[in-house]
Amino acid sequence: MKIVTLIACCCLAPPGLLPGRGESPAAVPSPPPGMVAIAGGSYKPLYAKEARPRTTQPFFIDITQVTNAQFLDFVTKHPAWRRSQIKPTLADKNYLAHWRGDLDPGDEKALAMPVVNVSWFAAKAFCETQGKRLPTQDEWEFIARADATRLDASSDQAFLRQLLEWYSQPASGPLPAVGEGVLNVHGARGLHGVIWEWVHDFNSTMIVGDSRGDGSLERKLFCGAGSLLAADVSNYAAYMRYAFRSSLKGDYCVRSLGFRAAKSVKEEPPAPAMPSFTTIYDLSGQWRTQDDRPLKLADLRGKPRLITMGFTTCKYACPRIIGDMKRIEAALGADADKVGLVFFSFDTAADKPAQMQAAMTEHQLSPARWTFAVSDDEAIRQLAVALQFKFATVEGFLTHSNLIAVLDAEGNIIHREEALGADIAPTITALKKLLR
Repeated sequence: MKIVTLIACCCLAPPGLLPGRGESPAAVPSPPPGMVAIAGGSYKPLYAKEARPRTTQPFFIDITQVTNAQFLDFVTKHPAWRRSQIKPTLADKNYLAHWRGDLDPGDEKALAMPVVNVSWFAAKAFCETQGKRLPTQDEWEFIARADATRLDASSDQAFLRQLLEWYSQPASGPLPAVGEGVLNVHGARGLHGVIWEWVHDFNSTMIVGDSRGDGSLERKLFCGAGSLLAADVSNYAAYMRYAFRSSLKGDYCVRSLGFRAAKSVKEEPPAPAMPSFTTIYDLSGQWRTQDDRPLKLADLRGKPRLITMGFTTCKYACPRIIGDMKRIEAALGADADKVGLVFFSFDTAADKPAQMQAAMTEHQLSPARWTFAVSDDEAIRQLAVALQFKFATVEGFLTHSNLIAVLDAEGNIIHREEALGADIAPTITALKKLLR
């Protein structure tokens, strides 16, 4: 099947800026070289039956995907991201597998092709060195609706058939040069018909299976998953994008998966550099505990940990997960004093120290053993991707995958459980093995 670049952005063609349907043009500064300016606006996403429109703020996005030549310059200047030197936590064995060597992408034609076989971590690191970032899913989907003449062609059956025809063609032979990609009305090339593209929040997509019924969701894996049914099942091309993202993990390197960079119009402080980490304890970021104390992940080194991610006001999955962790704690007996239990929150709006402390009290958790912590969006996203954890806000409700993981004293993941109500015996066994 031919892979299609489907991470929607909202770029616009000069000289005018193109807003979402029914909106007035907004004043957006001229884009940096190689990028187009997107005025922002709203669109109706695929993932909910009664979805409310989502809004994107003005942004810039690359006209084309990042090329092998550009990525060669990156790995030349940053040796830690070369094929022979990259850490296995950052990319699987297929990383840059199509290159002939660390610094040899191929001939002149290959240099002009989009770089593929790159992980989310590598794509993110590349963007940061350029003073840019990966586009969000909303940004990408906002502009992916466009064809050559219309801002939103997503209801045009001819346009949708064309996308599916691209999908159905085998992804064989060399990729075209990025400059040969189809130009849309925003001025962006190759959004469809070339490759898939990474988005920053790919792990906020939790659709699996067939989108046409309740069987589309692996309900045991997601809290609040019922809200994720597709809004427009006729747009199967868009559904394929969401389903593909749902299958990804941060270290995946796929021969039909590349990326392009984006940049906010509104000036933002530079993001911290993507660390070359061996375990999650190498990740950067400042966390805050239920006692309003600062915490770095490196501070957790020294003993085994039982960890999870969620949010304290959750009424379904998280209380059950905490209950399982308490049962594991009880089964350890006196050895529980040698283990730390950590609840990482992704709810930056509600989970302030006082709320996390209240959750500790509600669940009758020992402060000598338990830690609740929350951080900023960037640190949370990095940890979630490293833990292969998914979370999103859908129709105003927080939703997430389920996870209980056992870490050794250095932060290596020794065991993980992702189903609610699973047998806790394997988790207890993994912890006791570490304690021995």
